[in-house]
Amino acid sequence: MTNQSSVIVVLSFLVVSLLVITIDAVSEKAGGDMVRDGSITTVEVKGELPPIVVDEDFNYAYTKSSPLIPKPLTKHLRKMDQAVYEVVKGKAYTAVGYGLCSTTMIIGDRGLIIIDPGENNEQAEATLKAFRKISEKPISAVVYTHRHPDHPFGVKGLGVTDEDVKSGKVKIVAQKDFIPNLINDASVVGAILTVRTGYSGGNALPKDATGMIGSGLGPTFLAGHLSLIEPNVLVDEEEDITIDGVPIHFMHAYGDAEDELAMWFPSMKLLHGAETIQGTTFPNIYSIRGTKYRDPVKWYNGIKKLLKYAPEAEYYTASHMRPWIGNAYIVERLTNYHDAIQYVHDQTVRYMNKGYIPDEIVEVVKLPDHLANDPWLAEFYGTVNHSARNIYNGYLGFFEGDPKVFASPGFVALAELYVDAMGGRAKILADAKKAIADKQYGWAMEILTYPIRIDHGDMDARKLKAEAMRQWAYEQENTNWRTHALSGAMELEGKMDTKQFWQFASPDIIKVLPASSTINTLRVRLMAEKTQNKDITMGFDFTDTGEQCGLQIRRGVAVFHPDMPSEVDVKLVSTKDVLDSIVLKQMTMKDAIDEHKIKVEGSRELMEEFFSYFEPPSTDNINIVVR
Repeated sequence: MTNQSSVIVVLSFLVVSLLVITIDAVSEKAGGDMVRDGSITTVEVKGELPPIVVDEDFNYAYTKSSPLIPKPLTKHLRKMDQAVYEVVKGKAYTAVGYGLCSTTMIIGDRGLIIIDPGENNEQAEATLKAFRKISEKPISAVVYTHRHPDHPFGVKGLGVTDEDVKSGKVKIVAQKDFIPNLINDASVVGAILTVRTGYSGGNALPKDATGMIGSGLGPTFLAGHLSLIEPNVLVDEEEDITIDGVPIHFMHAYGDAEDELAMWFPSMKLLHGAETIQGTTFPNIYSIRGTKYRDPVKWYNGIKKLLKYAPEAEYYTASHMRPWIGNAYIVERLTNYHDAIQYVHDQTVRYMNKGYIPDEIVEVVKLPDHLANDPWLAEFYGTVNHSARNIYNGYLGFFEGDPKVFASPGFVALAELYVDAMGGRAKILADAKKAIADKQYGWAMEILTYPIRIDHGDMDARKLKAEAMRQWAYEQENTNWRTHALSGAMELEGKMDTKQFWQFASPDIIKVLPASSTINTLRVRLMAEKTQNKDITMGFDFTDTGEQCGLQIRRGVAVFHPDMPSEVDVKLVSTKDVLDSIVLKQMTMKDAIDEHKIKVEGSRELMEEFFSYFEPPSTDNINIVVR
């Protein structure tokens, strides 16, 4: 039997620092006067950054100068050297550059409070090793600022176990919607998100100047072993909790995620902004890998919650950045970040109400100089352009008002008419070559789209479009635009292998998903064309969790029943552990039945027929740019 119940979890990216020895200067020098061997050192700082106390002399990002990388982007990536900053002397430290996220350590009375362990166990282990040069205290608590995979999935790399949390020895704190949102991320669009995340993340690209050089948020997202332990302390909107002698005011502050959890440490005058402030970059109000609508109004209102505490703050840490020190600096940065998001939202809506469509809006909505020139708002990760497009779609949807979209002669037929109107394929290729020579890369990509749409095997057109796309990518300061375009060029050349893309499934993550959620995801894999005259109801009974549910194939639709239907044609009785093993491909359905780990009540043949109508999950043969 080839169809197994499974799920793809895609969880689901100023003033120059004046140092006695500047970080930028050290990064750019072959040597340098500072000892950089991972030992305890102190680098005095003048301005907005605290001193470095652990310096590793390492950067996962590509930091060499190259004509293929804009100079501002190279300078940005050089700020991601692995280092531990002493934010509050003897009390708070932030590790930067050990992975995509920055991890903060608070020293409590008896142990350590770790904020965001990172994307995998390996990152957490490396970060903890650096922290151990400062303190040998045990871990007393972990805070997940939100559910995105680069933040909580390294928790066991800190040495924390399930038993530590169950017993209450270690507290794990998260916003109350952390688990429900994580479950929702076991997405019905998992396959396409896996591929699109691989493109924007540059998973298949070489790690050099021609490919993946780093992320706008951190040096890179690292592959590794994932872990997760369910939180045992949940915060709703705001709550004061003292952990290990440290008073903390937790607050729900919408930002990059709906379940963002920020913190105010009154005894230290330290504000931790999670990813409500996204880092040294304009925020990613929309992610080009594909996301549900991110509401910029909720986001800038999340920053207002931080601004409530900013007048008292002397120190600021967050999930994707080097820390800040100095009250005036903190207030100015938070204010500018708030204003940039509100400005883009309000001006986009203003022009929408004049009848402008997205292609017109992005030509007129630009940040004013005082925000555009703030280096913490450079467009290395998010952009004003794709944020404005997201805002338009969030309010009005895809339809821009011109009925031509409904009157189209057809996807391929329209391409054929365009090719004829432009003088034929040969003329288009000649015009594209000239456009590339004139560095009009966008125009070349546009016109080459049509002959490729007519014939996906037209490798001359594909290679030419790949050349244009690659040259355009090399000009981009935005890392998401760059990596997605370079990945698209690989696809056009026939070199893309989506099997390299990271899957975010692991036993720890799968086990937090209710069995019913896994069954429910089968709905969108039904091959409707084969079931137009079928009506079969399957019941599921998971004896270890007590969950009972049903799935009914009803003439082309798979209807999920959250409770056991009163009448079923066949029933499966098993445990969630067995289901998880099938999901993780550790066991097949057939083997589970043969080994009596699944009991079939009814016809086994009917059960096999039922599952045969569902496509197995796959990311193979998904084209992104060859359309």
